[in-house]
Amino acid sequence: MSTNSRVCVVTGAAAGLGRAMADRFANEGASVVLVDRDADRLAGTVAAITEAGGRADGRMADVSDQDQVEETARWLESTHGRVDVLVNNAGVALREGSVADMSRKAWDLTLAVNLTGPFLVSRTLVPLMPSGSVIVNVATNAAHRAVPGSDAYVASKAGVVGLTKAMAVSLADRGIRVNAVSPGVTATEEVLSRLDDPRVRAMIDRAPPLSDYGSPEELAAVVSFLCSEEARYVNGAVLAVDGGATA
Repeated sequence: MSTNSRVCVVTGAAAGLGRAMADRFANEGASVVLVDRDADRLAGTVAAITEAGGRADGRMADVSDQDQVEETARWLESTHGRVDVLVNNAGVALREGSVADMSRKAWDLTLAVNLTGPFLVSRTLVPLMPSGSVIVNVATNAAHRAVPGSDAYVASKAGVVGLTKAMAVSLADRGIRVNAVSPGVTATEEVLSRLDDPRVRAMIDRAPPLSDYGSPEELAAVVSFLCSEEARYVNGAVLAVDGGATA
């Protein structure tokens, strides 16, 4: 299937990493569906893509809400007929504390969005995905090298790593490849606004060999590769995009 005929769905796409991925797919000629909870930012991002000549639709949905996910799937089926690429990017990060002091509410919310969300979205959209489709889950390098005080986040993203490997095996007979990316510190608006957060500082201070931040566009390029025909034989992989921080 050619790049410009694909339907690409990106969750958490109104800003940050998700927006960079949506921009990349749109620039490659795909029809992009951006899913996010923030209606205002979602509308602005969709408008920016379409004004630049891309094809984009926005759907407001909470990936941890089964009813909203199923409603989005029905809309996708009626509007686009299929899904060729799914990027499970929506997530909440690094705000909850350790097991010694976090609330049950914070634990449940983090796992609901970061782990149950990819499960719900994937389970609901797989019936719309033909052979040759691709799923990319966004984990984190903290799943491989924990950050103090982010226990629920680390646990949820480690679960994404395991889920990715399991999905790669269980969906292979449908011809659907499943991989993950594990970004390190990436210069999104969210990260740059929280440089005084000790958990963010702990990730930065690990000084990867390349000694700087990654950019959202660099992560989007890796995701684009994983979704391309050039990565046809890549399945069940978890690619670190962190400048060597977890090497």
